[in-house]
Formats: sequence, C-alpha cells, structure tokens
Amino acid sequence: MNKLRIGVAGLGEFGELYCTILSQIPYVKIVRVCSKTESRAEEIARKYNVPSISTDYQEFARAEDMDIACVVTLGRDHKAVVIPALQSGKHVLVEKPIADTPEDARAMADAAAGSFGKFMVAHICRFMPPYLHAKEQIDRGDIGRITSIQSHRNNHYSTLTPGRKKNPMRETAIHDIDLALWYTGSNVETAHGFKKFNQSQEEADNCIATVKLADGTICTFSSSWLMRDASPAGLDAKMKVTGTKGEIEIAMPPANYRFINDDRHACFNLETSLSPIILGQSALCAEIEYFLRCVLAGKQPDIITPIEAISALEAAILIDANCMEVR
Repeated sequence: MNKLRIGVAGLGEFGELYCTILSQIPYVKIVRVCSKTESRAEEIARKYNVPSISTDYQEFARAEDMDIACVVTLGRDHKAVVIPALQSGKHVLVEKPIADTPEDARAMADAAAGSFGKFMVAHICRFMPPYLHAKEQIDRGDIGRITSIQSHRNNHYSTLTPGRKKNPMRETAIHDIDLALWYTGSNVETAHGFKKFNQSQEEADNCIATVKLADGTICTFSSSWLMRDASPAGLDAKMKVTGTKGEIEIAMPPANYRFINDDRHACFNLETSLSPIILGQSALCAEIEYFLRCVLAGKQPDIITPIEAISALEAAILIDANCMEVR
C-alpha cells in the first residue's frame, strides 16, 4: 500500500504532537510542515525527517506532494489553510475550535461539501474513553432523561503563550459545551454568567456561566487559566451528568468514572492520555487514526460533523457574549 502523504501546518506544541504521532504510523509519511517562522519549520523538518517546508499557508495548502493536511494553526488562520486545501482535493483534519467566527466556519463547511476531500474538526473529547462511555450509557437510557450537566475545566497559567489570547469559553470550555450538545442533542437557548480579568485587561482568564438548553437541560460551564505550576497535573477537568434515573461523574486526570442509579453504584478507571507516548494509547492518536481510516475507506467522518463543530462554536460565542465582565 502506498503511504498517505501528510502535511502539518502550525508547529506549536500541539502541532509537534501531531508530528510525533504521525511519524509512528507505518502507513503514513510526513512530506511537508508549515510554520510562519522558517527556523521552526526547519527544526521540525530535521527532527522528523520531513523533506519539504513552507512558510506560506497558501503554498502549503496547494502543494501537490500532499494527500492530507493537518491544520493546527491558530483558529483565526484555519480558513486560510482549510479552504484552499479542500479546493485542491486534499483531505483536511483541523483542530478545534473550527474557526474564530461562525462565518469562517460555515465557509469551510461549504468548501468541504463541494470537495472530494474528507473533512473533520478535531474535538478530542469525543475520542476519550470516559466521555465515549458516558455517551453510550446516556443513549441506552441508563440515567434516564438528562436534567443537568455541570462541568469545570482548568488549565495551567504557564501554558498560555505570551501575546496569544485564549478565551476560556471558546478555547477550553468548548470541549464541555460540545459534549453537552452531543449528549442531549439540543442547543443553547439562554445563558448568563461572569468572566473575570485577573492577569490581563485584554482577555478574561476565568469564566463561569449557567446555561439553559432548548430541551430544558440546565448546564454550568466553568473554565480558567489559573492553575499554578505546582499543581500535579496539567489539567483539572470534571463533569457531572444528572438524569431522572441516575448520574455519571467524570474526573480527569486520572480518568475516574462513577455511575449511580437506583440499582448500582460503580466506580472505575478509564485510562485516558493526551500524550502520544505509545501509539494507540492516547485520545489524540485515536482521533488522528480514525480520520486516516475514514480517508482510506472513502468514508466521511461522522463521530463529529462540521455542523456539530459549528454548533459548538456558536454556543461558546453566545455564552461568552452573555457573561458580564468583572475587572
């Protein structure tokens, strides 16, 4: 079998994780990497034995030596890579959120609809065992009708890149917002909350919101960039889904899972890792390999669709817009 020829655009920490994973997949060859910083592109090319580099998104997107483009740039730059890549017949995997604006997101979805290439937005939580198991239990009716979803997702302050804004709702809570919409099949109707500016006057770093979905589910979403370096883990994420017949609690890390209903109480660990230490043992590996298998099978990815990715973005923007500023 001929190897899939893949390019990676955006070579920050997460872009390099993509390269690490792709370099371990036997039916893949990384043929091109792209960064606006030429020295960074050269560094990654040397490290992963990549033959070609680009510093221009258009050049990268239209390069004829690629079958698949993985887009791990800033959200504002997604459209500039995704649309020309799809127009030139490539398959595209783009990181979440799909874009900074719904207009850009819909333009990409339209380009995908008119393209030969397969297209997927990388919402990684849909590939994490605890959240997948919760989806299975919810769809099976194990907890009855969902009445509320409570979540928080906190990250280290030191992971913020200087000069780069990271809106807590759009960048991090969007994971939980997407899960809430996925679990309920509903959408955001009303929202209110607060966003606090602790370390910068340009971007909030702590947001808490209460949301009512169209089906009546009440949700709370909390997200911050305030974890200190002394914290033992780089992520503090919890979710509780309460139904009319039971409840599910997920806490990471470690991936502790708790299920309670009238008949049983079960606690167990569903191992989840973001880091690609060993191929096949991280959610990012699973996500990338799922997309590659869809490409090989000629199948449009359906674990997450462009419409769902747009819905998550629009919901996050709506929630953020209805949060009162606290300075």
